[in-house]
Amino acid sequence: MMLLTGVLLLLLILVCGWQGLTIFFSLGLNFVVIILALVLIAGGFNPLVVSGLLSLILLATSIFMNTKQPLTAKTAFVTSLLVVLALLVIIVPISHWAATYGFGAEDAEEIEGFGLAIGLSFPQVGMIMTVLASLGAIAETSIAVASGLVEILEYDEQMAPAPLFKAGIAIGEKIIATAFNTLFFSFFGSFLSLTIWFIQLGYPLAKILNHKILIGEILTLLIGVIGVIATVPITSWLVNRFRKSPTTQTSLEKKVNSD
Repeated sequence: MMLLTGVLLLLLILVCGWQGLTIFFSLGLNFVVIILALVLIAGGFNPLVVSGLLSLILLATSIFMNTKQPLTAKTAFVTSLLVVLALLVIIVPISHWAATYGFGAEDAEEIEGFGLAIGLSFPQVGMIMTVLASLGAIAETSIAVASGLVEILEYDEQMAPAPLFKAGIAIGEKIIATAFNTLFFSFFGSFLSLTIWFIQLGYPLAKILNHKILIGEILTLLIGVIGVIATVPITSWLVNRFRKSPTTQTSLEKKVNSD
């Protein structure tokens, strides 16, 4: 592990220069924050409150420490918060109806000697896992779209809001497919061994498709994709909101010239 960590740091410095140190430090800080959040949840703190604070810290460190352009960082941060809050409206009822939280039947042997009355709400823990699984893809998409639009504004500061919004959608169309593949490959890779186990044990297809662990991960994947798709138009709209209005600039220039 230490060897791979050293290789990671070396590659970051070689590719990103001294900015790689900032990226590495933010990664380490996020790791510490996640461990602290787990300790707080295990200690009896409300999981939803802890996850809310955790999301704020993770987004702040990941975006503001690694994004030098103020408009890009501000847009990505606000967009990520709005999308996560909107996803909670979907996550809460789906987690309740799907009932995919907790342990599966395959875990019975491992947890047989342990007590489950540990004072934690497994539905709330499941919601936290879904939010954290979607957070990285949402922030990455928002930064990519915002960065592209900011570069366009550097060449054409007076671009009207409508063409700029369409440009954001065009950028997002290319990112959505990549983000979806990233989430899908992550899901498939993490459950490859479990899938092979299902096949080797002769599980019928209907039982595999209705397995709580598998369904829970599929729901997490779909919610993450929904979040990525929603991120594109919201980011494009916020860039228009946060930049200086070209209409206002033009009217001020005309007033100055007339005076």
